[in-house]
Amino acid sequence: MVLALAARAEAGEFVHFKSGNATLIGYLAKPAGKGPFPAAVLLHGSGGFHAQMLSWANRLSRWSYVAFAIDSFSPRGRHGQGNVAKEQAGDAFEGLRYLAELPQVRANAVALIGFSFGGSSTLADLEQGSAIARLYPDKFRAGVAFYPECSGSSGLMTVPMLILVGALDDWTLASDCTDMAAGKSVIPVVRQSGDRSNVKLVVYPGAHHGFDIADLSIIPGGVTVQGHRLEYNEAATRDAAQQVRAFLDGTLKD
Repeated sequence: MVLALAARAEAGEFVHFKSGNATLIGYLAKPAGKGPFPAAVLLHGSGGFHAQMLSWANRLSRWSYVAFAIDSFSPRGRHGQGNVAKEQAGDAFEGLRYLAELPQVRANAVALIGFSFGGSSTLADLEQGSAIARLYPDKFRAGVAFYPECSGSSGLMTVPMLILVGALDDWTLASDCTDMAAGKSVIPVVRQSGDRSNVKLVVYPGAHHGFDIADLSIIPGGVTVQGHRLEYNEAATRDAAQQVRAFLDGTLKD
């Protein structure tokens, strides 16, 4: 896996760091120059660490962010999400700790970016009352969640949160995110009232789950995984990149 990805590691390097009892692998991409720069920790989806993570990390480095994409599965011998949810949520804060020790990073200007399963971990980490966040002194400044599972989230976030999802996503439903952003209770989820102005939700018409995974562009009509459709959408990906850049610039570069 690492050898296959190495060819796409245009801006960074693979490093090892500790998270709990595990030694994990992360892809660290840095902009040119001494900095210090704002930064982002990236969490992958249930399909594991693949080229999408390198692509986003490299893109962020070109935008003058230090990016740290974490592989939560392979070093633990996992090939699916299983019971790794709490571990990945903790990995995010260990990644933040790793970045905070780098002289090239502005430790108070780090965002958390997650995709699918990692997007759900992002919501869990940055939600008000997060049990995971209470365990760590360092805090994220902002969050971005690509097509997360929103049904279990309150929508009450501690920091600005950008959520990007496809209207045709049949795995993590856009309607669940719309309900979350509105604070709507839907059986069996009961949401308390509160200020949800930290949440910005973007829903892409015609887009499916995994709409930004460029490797899917070579497969007409996408693929079916566990009964769900994944398909690349160039228009949604282009706009998502613009949305993410504007969001990060507005929350981290002050």
